[in-house]
Amino acid sequence: MATSNKPIPKEKGVSIINKNLPSFGSDKQLEASIGKQVRMARKNAGVTLQQLSKQSLLSASMLSKIENGQISASLKTIQLICHALNISITSLFKQHDKDVEPTFIKSGNGLTIERAGSDESRHYQLLGHTVGGSLKVEPCLITITSRDYEFPEFQHKGVEFIYMLKGQMDYFYGNKVYHFKKGDSLYFDSDTPHGPKKIISDECQFLTIISSNTSD
Repeated sequence: MATSNKPIPKEKGVSIINKNLPSFGSDKQLEASIGKQVRMARKNAGVTLQQLSKQSLLSASMLSKIENGQISASLKTIQLICHALNISITSLFKQHDKDVEPTFIKSGNGLTIERAGSDESRHYQLLGHTVGGSLKVEPCLITITSRDYEFPEFQHKGVEFIYMLKGQMDYFYGNKVYHFKKGDSLYFDSDTPHGPKKIISDECQFLTIISSNTSD
């Protein structure tokens, strides 16, 4: 049986920015945002919790938990609250995208992810992920512990920033090659082919920040 001598095509990297990734931060962000808006609307109307309880037919205890973001209110409950305060339901959700909490990641606790070409010698830790809106920003800490590594080529929409934290490497962008040492950085349009070309030190660590506009 004849065997094919065709070369295996080089694997092309895919940006993590195009992946569906879990969100960072509090799991109760929506509840907290709605609760904040309910409390603000109640106080603006000069209504106490007890008065709102009577007008909405909901217990003061439940209303307090909603205002503090401790429980998820049903649509029926939200309707009762909005009717009692004479506000629209949509007004409770308008601030949600603006109220997203900051993402704080302790050292070593970033989300470990896989990208094209990942193995035990190449470790990716996602340090944040934009939720909602047209702008996506994803910072990632990359650690490489092998010099003998064949890298895929990366190409994706948006812009990218790289900052070298440890070690040395050669990084290509288009037909240019940049020699990275600790403290060096590179900012570029990521639609041009790019990626590490050669790892020079035993261990190499750098931060990448990828940003793209989903409306493009």
